[in-house]
Amino acid sequence: MKRTIQLILLCFMVGTAAIAQNAAKVEITDLTTQSFKQKVWNFDKDKSFNRVGTLPIILDFHATWCGPCKMLAPHLQAIQNKYKGKLIVYRIDVDKEPLLAQRFNVDAMPTMIFMGSKSSFKSELGYQDYDALEKMVNKYLFQK
Repeated sequence: MKRTIQLILLCFMVGTAAIAQNAAKVEITDLTTQSFKQKVWNFDKDKSFNRVGTLPIILDFHATWCGPCKMLAPHLQAIQNKYKGKLIVYRIDVDKEPLLAQRFNVDAMPTMIFMGSKSSFKSELGYQDYDALEKMVNKYLFQK
């Protein structure tokens, strides 16, 4: 009987932890030009870069056919989850939104744009492992 109760309790704890882990996951939003103007920067109204909101932003310019982009995606998801409520990660498909890519001079993928302030940003090109990506996040978005 004691063993059965212990087993039930263990199953309950494992199930609760799995539910909590899934609940903590924040999906990365794909942006179109229209949603970009609403959530990041309305370049039609404000010609100089002056972004919307106060949370730091990472823009992931990628393509569905890009191998390094696919390798980077889980690291960006992990960053989004770890810094939930402290930063936002958005994805932009360069094949679907070539004008956004052009606006940021993106000509190779993956390219990440780090927006820590309202009036400037930093661009990084290429695949980064999780540790290197987290260092960039801290350097560009959270360093005082």
